[in-house]
Amino acid sequence: MIDKQEKKDAIEVKSDPIQNELMAIKDRLSAIETIQSISNAPAVKKYVEEENLSAKSKEILKECDEPRTRSHLRSKFKFNSDQALNYHLKPLLEADVLRQKVQEDRTIVFEWSNLFRRLPKPTIRSILGP
Repeated sequence: MIDKQEKKDAIEVKSDPIQNELMAIKDRLSAIETIQSISNAPAVKKYVEEENLSAKSKEILKECDEPRTRSHLRSKFKFNSDQALNYHLKPLLEADVLRQKVQEDRTIVFEWSNLFRRLPKPTIRSILGP
């Protein structure tokens, strides 16, 4: 798989007021997710621990504290194919602890979900281990 999203033939319209409104919405959602994660930290921790993630999945999750591309993860963990990587990524994506994001340069990366990212650092360390 490719790390960049394909560009489709389309007309792109940009508007500063719409862009500003979108940023305001993202900021509000971010604040709500932070409050939700902090107030529900014990429940979120229990939920993630009950997912019974494999050791390799936890290693991938640790690596994705910074946005990482599929090719970076494949080379870092020495997977021979995207299917091998997907075997470990799928449970993380389904558990909503990892999310896929398209950056402005159309690069597709994997990073912690906001709900997981906003857990207290000691809680994250206890889930992921040393």
